Amino acid sequence: MQLSSLWRSLPAVAGLLLLAACATDEPPTVEVRKGDFTVRLVEAGSISALHSTTIDVPSLRMNLQILWLAEEGGSVAPGDTLVRFDPTEARKLVEEKTAGLDMALAALRKGQAEVESELSSLKSTLTYDSISWRLSSLRAERSRWESDVARQEAELQHHQSTLALEKSLARSRAQETIGRETVGNLQLKVEQARAELATAVEALGQMVITAPRRGMVVHLPVWKGDRMEKVKAGDSPWRGSSIIELPDFDTMLVDLSVSEVDMGLVKVGDSCSVVLDAWPDRAFSGRVMDMGVLARERDDDSGVKAFDLRVRLDGTDPVLKPGMNARATLHGYHASQALSLPVEALHQDEDGWHVWLWEKGGRRRQSVVPGPGDGDRVELRKGVQEGQRVIVEEQESLDKPASTPSKPKGGAPVPGRP
Repeated sequence: MQLSSLWRSLPAVAGLLLLAACATDEPPTVEVRKGDFTVRLVEAGSISALHSTTIDVPSLRMNLQILWLAEEGGSVAPGDTLVRFDPTEARKLVEEKTAGLDMALAALRKGQAEVESELSSLKSTLTYDSISWRLSSLRAERSRWESDVARQEAELQHHQSTLALEKSLARSRAQETIGRETVGNLQLKVEQARAELATAVEALGQMVITAPRRGMVVHLPVWKGDRMEKVKAGDSPWRGSSIIELPDFDTMLVDLSVSEVDMGLVKVGDSCSVVLDAWPDRAFSGRVMDMGVLARERDDDSGVKAFDLRVRLDGTDPVLKPGMNARATLHGYHASQALSLPVEALHQDEDGWHVWLWEKGGRRRQSVVPGPGDGDRVELRKGVQEGQRVIVEEQESLDKPASTPSKPKGGAPVPGRP
């Protein structure tokens, strides 16, 4: 009899147990935690060098065809050959300028000889006229005791010799001036020919370009018709165009960009860890070196504005090559003894930001003021205390209108990553 009564009461007991279990079943919660809070931003970037040297095509008025290029990716020391151009046109120019100098020197020697010959002839004439003038002077002096006719004849001869001497002196002086100008012009042509030859010899020397410093050879793109392609042997790039870059591995950088909404979470000097896509098992440390001052649209057509940022790596390593893809984790905004929660515990509706506290077997809505977040956790600046339990269920399950957190009211930082 007692056994049958027990069997009859089992459904009721089971129902009571189930009801009790349902009544005491708590939703998933998390405890408000206090401690150091650091925002970590993960951004993609590429490796570059702080210092690099660009090698340009010589600015020469001639066709420069590349015969040989140093292998891309290879390391070079100062003085190592980087580029060899076809020297045919440059050598021809040196030969032409050498011949031009020889002709100018020959013309100078000829001109000097002609001037000296002319001056020598004029000097002889001047000497003769000087003697004639002296003799006529003596005759005129003796004719004072002779007849009037003899005296007048002597005076006329002296006057003629005086005119001849003056004419010889004038011609001699004029020829000296002409000779100086003639020789001067010929000497100027010689100097000009020497300068042109020196320029041609310098141009011939530029047919071989050597490395001014150590670094790694990087071939740069040049215009080939209507497109840009990396330079190679056989190309004839425009004069003045850059064809090789020599990055210096002493100081390596990571170039990346940070969304404008995250820009306030990072500052110069913040630490950073970097992992290369090609070497995911190795990490490199560094610090933010500088930040851009103007925003630009990212290249992914997302319309998001971003700021350029550069991270300077601590030390160097042979595996670091310019252009390699890298992922940088920026250790940005930091707060000591801050309260924080997972971003899943934070909700927003028309009344603002809030969380759901779990207290004494029930839940309670609590308005909060969020601070910065890193996509996983968010700082809470007002509304909760350390040790409180916060529900992390979806907002729909709490019978509240669902909304996607976008921006807290009052201009507070946006929790989480955009």
